[in-house]
Amino acid sequence: MRTIDLDSWLRREHFHLYKAMEFPHINMCMQVDITDLWARRKETDVSPTVILTYVITRAANNVPEFRQRIQGDLVVEYDIIHPLITVLGENDLFGVTTLEYDPDFNTFAASAGEIILKARDNPSLTEFPHDPGGKPARDDLLSITILPWLAFTGFSITRRPQNDTIPLMAWGKVRQDGEGSQLPVFINSHHALVDGVHIAHFVKYIGDEAKKLADSFE
Repeated sequence: MRTIDLDSWLRREHFHLYKAMEFPHINMCMQVDITDLWARRKETDVSPTVILTYVITRAANNVPEFRQRIQGDLVVEYDIIHPLITVLGENDLFGVTTLEYDPDFNTFAASAGEIILKARDNPSLTEFPHDPGGKPARDDLLSITILPWLAFTGFSITRRPQNDTIPLMAWGKVRQDGEGSQLPVFINSHHALVDGVHIAHFVKYIGDEAKKLADSFE
């Protein structure tokens, strides 16, 4: 992790402007083409939840702005961020659990599969505690809501206090479009750190990483 020098930061004007906004967040929904990956997902015994969480987390780690967080008067940039995902247990009760990101797909998948199975047996929200001021106890995370039942085209989400700058994301049911497969993706990010162009980079990386992973299944 490194601390960004705000005085010499090229983004300092944008940072101070948007940090002062009453609602300093950007919300976007998009459809991302994952045709090759979706067609070849059955060539591995890894679940679609793990596959898509890996691709999205890898894409997010490729964008430095998604790894930046506001901590008091400082801005820090993590080397790696990890996915915090929703997991559905019995009686339609969901919980959250943190997966440890690893750039190697097989390493990530083996660990994630075990963690998700345990989380399904005991769905809980306690893994993501906040201090009395609302600040997350850990912010080297990417918060991902998983909705494989809905091919959504719009999305809204609750937001923690303003000093929480963890990107919030969601992905939904893959939609078949002719011969292609489109993944609905939602993102909520803090505008003091992230602009539309950075979200565009992220979307491109999702497609790139999905293609790379599909090719690795050969």
